[in-house]
Amino acid sequence: MHPPRRRSRLFGVGLLVVGAALAVLALALAFVDRSHPDAAASPSLTPWSTAGADPVRYAARLVALTNAERAREGVAALPISACATVQADVRADALAGGKPLEHAPMEPVMTACGVAEAGENLARAAATPDDVVKAWLQSPGHRSNLLDPTYHEIGVGCRLDGDQMLCSQVFLGP
Repeated sequence: MHPPRRRSRLFGVGLLVVGAALAVLALALAFVDRSHPDAAASPSLTPWSTAGADPVRYAARLVALTNAERAREGVAALPISACATVQADVRADALAGGKPLEHAPMEPVMTACGVAEAGENLARAAATPDDVVKAWLQSPGHRSNLLDPTYHEIGVGCRLDGDQMLCSQVFLGP
């Protein structure tokens, strides 16, 4: 039996990269000239707001986009796990209220779900799910989680957090 993989340090660095990327995206969204012909065609400048935002649909879209990226890379799709979803909800709840985006240890998730490996991607942004997945793909640690062939299930929990969507994406391995 292999010891559980711990990814907390890698996530910390990746989190900073994703946070910076999302901050740049937010600034771009705030200052983009929507009248410019290229602005409407650019998928990275999709406007997003909390008006009508549904955390459950947002989470489902993150799963769909993750599986689309995995398919593009020749990696098997991840079915949704009830246990991973519950754990993702717990983790998102713990970060709500503007608390710093910090990864908690994965051991409670591994114990609760009966797996030897688990990983997590976090996001808090005023951005579409498409833009969040694009930002994760730009971060080596988050990209690694998204495309890791040893993961076999996924769960995502999202919450509105002020004027942003806060999400925890939990991956379960063997």
